[in-house]
Amino acid sequence: MESQKPSNEHKTGSDKINQLLHQKANEAMSPPPIIRDSEDQEDMETIQEALNDFYSSEDEQDREAALMTLGEYPDPRAKEAILYALNDPEDSVREQAVSQISTWEDEKERQQMTLTALGNDKPEIVVLALESISELDDPALLQKIKDLSDDKNEDVSEAAKTVLEMLDSD
Repeated sequence: MESQKPSNEHKTGSDKINQLLHQKANEAMSPPPIIRDSEDQEDMETIQEALNDFYSSEDEQDREAALMTLGEYPDPRAKEAILYALNDPEDSVREQAVSQISTWEDEKERQQMTLTALGNDKPEIVVLALESISELDDPALLQKIKDLSDDKNEDVSEAAKTVLEMLDSD
């Protein structure tokens, strides 16, 4: 394994993302057998198909569609794929990930996922995540927004200030 480390250090971000996509695609295509009732089985098959599409498709529209499907299921694998999509090479896929986070059913998980999105290195994703916030009960998320209100990127800091103003008015 030691001999692989240096080659990984020289890979570009895109190469690393592609490598992880292929790894996740292989994992998604060979899931462990799941025995559930027929409705659960149908849901599991739908989730599995969307995971396969997301991790294996080179087409951004296919990955977007897969994220839309995954956003409908409170499955940990769906959540993982949505968070993973925040680093997709295509803007539209990253935007779809933020959209799915903003509608995630479980409030606590939604706020944790939003916190993850706010840590993204792409300012446009951070701004989208900030714009998607409509309620806030998580102290860590509130602190992150306060920190972002002083961000060096003007779009990020303005979006964070807007969220804080909105929260103050509630």
